[in-house]
Amino acid sequence: TIDKPLAVIIEDDAAAADALKLILEDCGVRVVHARSARETADALGPQAAEIAWIITDFNLGPGPDGVSVVQALRTAAPKARVLVLSGSSHGHAKAVAAEAGFEIMRKPARAEAIADWLERS
Repeated sequence: TIDKPLAVIIEDDAAAADALKLILEDCGVRVVHARSARETADALGPQAAEIAWIITDFNLGPGPDGVSVVQALRTAAPKARVLVLSGSSHGHAKAVAAEAGFEIMRKPARAEAIADWLERS
């Protein structure tokens, strides 16, 4: 229903996306999932302004990384909180996420950690 807050998951791994979707839905959140930059724009359409949270994998395979995808999305959803997930908690992904002002969490993220992040908004 429209009264639930909206979260966007940008994740190219289906199993990881499904796990995140279950966690968010258990927290009472409406979820839109996309695997890439193009899919994100197509999946959201006019809902983009409603986004409360964006959770993205850093490495989305070929094409732009998750931080770049989110930065493009931020014009439509400037107030959305962003969480970047990465297989490594240091190095390039952490530096890029920090520079963009986004929080980063190591994959696989525990359900409790995701729920805590949602509640901090």
